[in-house]
Amino acid sequence: MQMNESKSNIAEHPTLSRLQGKVTEFEVIRLLEKYRHHPTRPISISIDCNSFAWVNEADGISPPGRLLSKEISLWSEAVGHRTVDTLLLCFPFRYLKPYELTEVMHALASRFSLSETSDRCHRVATHIDEINGDHVALLKGLGFNHYQIVLSRDDLEDIQKIEEVTKLIRQYSFSGVGIQIHDADCLDDLREHVIDVKTKVQPDYIYIGCLPKLLNREMVGGGAIIFDGEYDLEEDCINMGVEGTSYLQSLVLQNFCNPERYVSALEAGKLPVNPGPLSL
Repeated sequence: MQMNESKSNIAEHPTLSRLQGKVTEFEVIRLLEKYRHHPTRPISISIDCNSFAWVNEADGISPPGRLLSKEISLWSEAVGHRTVDTLLLCFPFRYLKPYELTEVMHALASRFSLSETSDRCHRVATHIDEINGDHVALLKGLGFNHYQIVLSRDDLEDIQKIEEVTKLIRQYSFSGVGIQIHDADCLDDLREHVIDVKTKVQPDYIYIGCLPKLLNREMVGGGAIIFDGEYDLEEDCINMGVEGTSYLQSLVLQNFCNPERYVSALEAGKLPVNPGPLSL
């Protein structure tokens, strides 16, 4: 009987069935090497800068931009110099200085092949209060062509501000502008606001969920309303930063949740991947 291949934790990979405990670092490296030699196809990359909130309270730690640049380099060594069609950068201005953001994008462009085609989706997601002309211009100059405006429940009360910010972004000729609305305990509480935003702002899509995610771009457009978990990308995806979870073929790899272990691995020139199972 033929069974459909399902995604599994790296610790449950068939070749590792003989192991009773955690997957060894050697096994992680070997499986990534196998993936690197797999016929090349594009990957998607997500970077959540919110995962570096702890840096401001840590002493003697490299700045987030440098840590991310190092992780980018290590992932490139692990999976090869691949084309990145879909890129998501979340909240870059909270913990990255503009020059650090430039360094991160330079590292991505150097270590991977960032698609320059018109149908690429290089999206940035920022909270509405972080959006201004200087930031939008910088992001456009760094190659981003899609923008996701993140709104809290309270932000929905000021539809005029949402319209003004959307107009500013569109002045820079972004290919798409979407709206993310934080979920609510009762979706009926959002109904009128969603209709208001859809009618007056006319975004390419409205995503209802707490966290920005890599989305299937074929389903994002035409004013669609998307709920968290509907169209998440979970194939050939690398999610960088503390706690980032990556999906490479049938493998699921999770970065360390502990910032100290994450930093220690990078400083040792190793991917900050937890060789143990995601859940017990």
